[in-house]
Amino acid sequence: MRISRPAVLIIVFASLMQVSCNRKAQLLYLNNLDTGLLTSTQPAPYQLRPGDVLSVQVITQDPEISRLFNIVSSGTSTSYTAYSNDASLYINGFSVNDSGMVRLPVVGTMPVAGLTVRQAQDSIQLKYERYLKDALVVVKLLSFKVTVLGEVRRPGTYTNYRDNLNIFEAIGLAGDFSDYGERTNVLVLRQTPEGVKTFRLNLQDKNLLTAEGFYLLPNDTVIVEPRNAKVMALNTPNISIFLSIITTALLLLNYVK
Repeated sequence: MRISRPAVLIIVFASLMQVSCNRKAQLLYLNNLDTGLLTSTQPAPYQLRPGDVLSVQVITQDPEISRLFNIVSSGTSTSYTAYSNDASLYINGFSVNDSGMVRLPVVGTMPVAGLTVRQAQDSIQLKYERYLKDALVVVKLLSFKVTVLGEVRRPGTYTNYRDNLNIFEAIGLAGDFSDYGERTNVLVLRQTPEGVKTFRLNLQDKNLLTAEGFYLLPNDTVIVEPRNAKVMALNTPNISIFLSIITTALLLLNYVK
């Protein structure tokens, strides 16, 4: 049965549209999301651990008194400028030691491991109120970093300056997925006292919004794996060489005959 030229064109066009739709679906986020109000999980408050670095600022009405209770880098007029870059964190920040303690000016050592940042702030506030009646203590977590690796445009380690960070924001910090990034199977590694905990996240599924790994914690590692298309692209030269060898062999066999 002969097929007319218009029918062939229609078949080719339909095939191209099908391929295009499949490729578009692979690039979407939350592609099964309906319109309307969505419920999502709230990030659990992070509990401080050994190795965390804190900014602890004691603010009073008297600048001279404030200087006694804060670390000030040389050449700066206020303590806030001491945290102008990541390199200064371990110089001017307060590290939580292996025993879960933090050592602060004047008041000495106090436990903070297992506390949220807000709880640590309240605890330190009470400590300083023994010395200052009008003191305001502000505590911030300086070491909230995540590492994003794999098929993203700018892999690396990024510092988060907010109270929480979700998986979309982390991917955004790394410049979004590369053309070969697999959105349906993103791996998150999380160090816990019991060992490394892993999560597999499908960024195309709306159930992601209620998944445990949706909100990241300090020192999490996000790994974006490559799609099969990249594996095929990498193997294309080998396939071409193989086909060339087969073609040459067939030509030689025909020549021998």
